[in-house]
Amino acid sequence: MIIQFIHLILLCYGVTDLAGTAAGMPHLAAAIWLFLSMLILWWWLPAYTDFQIRNSHVPRFFKAYNTFCLIIVGWITVFFATVDPLSSLNADSCANPPNCILQEKSLSFGAIVLGLILYLIFLRAFMCSLYAMLKPILTEDQTESDFFRARLTVPIIFFPPVLLWSLLEDIGMDSGMSLLAEIKSLALAPLFLIGLYLLAPKLFNWAWRTEDAKPELCERIKSLSDRAKTKIAGVKVWNTFKEPLPNAAVSGLLSSFRYVFATDYLLEIFSPEEVETIVAHELGHFKLGHVVTYLLYSIDAILLAILIKSCAIIYFPYFYVHSTLTYCLEIVLFIPAFFITFTAMTRYCERQADAFAVAVTSREYFALALTLLESLLGSESNRFPDWLRTHPRTSERINNVKNNEVLEISSLIRSAKVLRYSLLIMAIALVLLLAKPASIVFNWSNLYNAAQAGNCGLVTNLCNSLPEWLKEHPFVLEQKDKVAAENKTD
Repeated sequence: MIIQFIHLILLCYGVTDLAGTAAGMPHLAAAIWLFLSMLILWWWLPAYTDFQIRNSHVPRFFKAYNTFCLIIVGWITVFFATVDPLSSLNADSCANPPNCILQEKSLSFGAIVLGLILYLIFLRAFMCSLYAMLKPILTEDQTESDFFRARLTVPIIFFPPVLLWSLLEDIGMDSGMSLLAEIKSLALAPLFLIGLYLLAPKLFNWAWRTEDAKPELCERIKSLSDRAKTKIAGVKVWNTFKEPLPNAAVSGLLSSFRYVFATDYLLEIFSPEEVETIVAHELGHFKLGHVVTYLLYSIDAILLAILIKSCAIIYFPYFYVHSTLTYCLEIVLFIPAFFITFTAMTRYCERQADAFAVAVTSREYFALALTLLESLLGSESNRFPDWLRTHPRTSERINNVKNNEVLEISSLIRSAKVLRYSLLIMAIALVLLLAKPASIVFNWSNLYNAAQAGNCGLVTNLCNSLPEWLKEHPFVLEQKDKVAAENKTD
């Protein structure tokens, strides 16, 4: 499922970090962009759709959907890069951003809101066209509205926490230095992520329009949760908007707010015993502490990102000057590194959850459930290598379930703890490594504020308190020159 979020992550990067990086003549660029957008929506897209339908060409859904989404994100990013529509909201930004050592970010909340509005406008048009092209293979009772609403489930899950986080970042930008704001927000990140996990069931209920499951299913699943020693509050039926999606999930850190979600299609196609094994797999993620593991991994990733940015601006200031290059490197290097390591961890956790399901239910029924799942989903594409998958291939999972020995739950718990404690130790190590760079940036914040206020004496005292090797840093010299220029003017 994480693959479905990639284009939304790129959208957030594009509308915030790349805003204004190519803004030479913003008014002309806006007029050209709007004109080309109207051509795309009212001429090219209908013509392309009619051509595909006339030639009886039915595209592959996932390939066409991902292509359309990437085109939308790329086009919106071009708008923000060339027009920078929210630049007027950042009144304190430096006069010449590409040459500013510590460039202030644009207000990310407003940029993401505007990006989301444009995304939904284009998504609606593109999904109407995709629906028309896929009509021959869709279920007869799925309307265009159902098809579009199904596409909205991922944005509904993704954007509320992103908007809330960007709002907290903007509120915390009282120093005018984006890097310090990121370090400040680091302290809130663990609490924010815990809150997100706590509220996830509410978000899923909204995105999936869930309903309470029938009493017989609730009793069966609650009996299973007792055997798995993982309490739940209830069972919800997940609305797939008439799409053949066999899936299940469990969400909620606290047992009183923890729910099992099962799609209507899963309950319709799979036997009760097979549904049990699938739900047992999901309960295994909680019993083995995988939710906490993912939380710790996220915190490690945030700490590492802040450490790299802090060290880059301190030790390689002239490289960091080229903000566009820096942001592009983040997209090209950091995001792929995140996905490669995260998917390796999730595959390990998925294998553990499979072993847990076998231990608390039935090897035979779980193998049957996976076999049916493989037949419903069809052969898995070879376009992506195995090391980029969040789950092992279904064929591999079936083979493991059939042939591997049944492991003791206590053994699985010990293995899960090793991974969790390793991530915790890494977080502590990163905090220790971050202490010195964070203190330097904090001192720079005081220097920046003093220079902004034109307090020459305070700037001098702060500069003198810095280590010798930092006194000639471009950022420090920039603040000295700023105060000197203001004093000459006065």
